[in-house]
Amino acid sequence: MPQSNGVSDAYAKASAIGSPKDPVNTAIALKSDFDAKYGAPTSATPKVFVKWFYVNCATGEKSGEMMGLATLA
Repeated sequence: MPQSNGVSDAYAKASAIGSPKDPVNTAIALKSDFDAKYGAPTSATPKVFVKWFYVNCATGEKSGEMMGLATLA
């Protein structure tokens, strides 16, 4: 997949943080799981790419993978 200039292939660096979450109607806080594994983002490393997908527990069907970017402000 194309990536923006200066950004290496973020998909190749994906690793699991935390445990699987149940779908809810509100936001799921992932920052504490990320900070526990890698430490909090800093001005030297301000970008965090997040990839996620959903799994139907009854059928085992997996959704397409989605990816987002969070930047320390």
